[in-house]
Amino acid sequence: MDAKDHFKRKTVQRQLLELQSLELPQLTEKWRALFGHEPPGYGVVFMRRRLAHRIQELMYGAVSEETMRRISRINTKISRSNSGLRRGTQIKRVWNGAEYLVTVTDGGYEYDGQIFKTLSAVAKKITGAHWNGNRFFGFNKEVKRG
Repeated sequence: MDAKDHFKRKTVQRQLLELQSLELPQLTEKWRALFGHEPPGYGVVFMRRRLAHRIQELMYGAVSEETMRRISRINTKISRSNSGLRRGTQIKRVWNGAEYLVTVTDGGYEYDGQIFKTLSAVAKKITGAHWNGNRFFGFNKEVKRG
């Protein structure tokens, strides 16, 4: 049975509600039916979210690539304008005994000769772990010291 036939058997709402009661083996089976391939190694919560998105996508249609590009451009502009940092501003952070200096540019944030689109990307480069960039650089009160 292909994904469209599977989808037609139940209403969207019923399928979304059903997802909440499924465990990993059933979610994996549903993934195969809706995507036509094996699922990546996602956890149950993420699989449910992605399957819910897929069910709605099959019923209502996917967001066009052009729309996604526009959303991405808008998010980039909002992200930069909300940072409140002007070009040339330097941000200093001490992490594990070393000092790191980041400069705000028109294209994002310059660190170690590279341009990064987000402070989170800079924080990941420095620490090797995923961080909220604002938190890492001290723009939130809950800064963890390294």
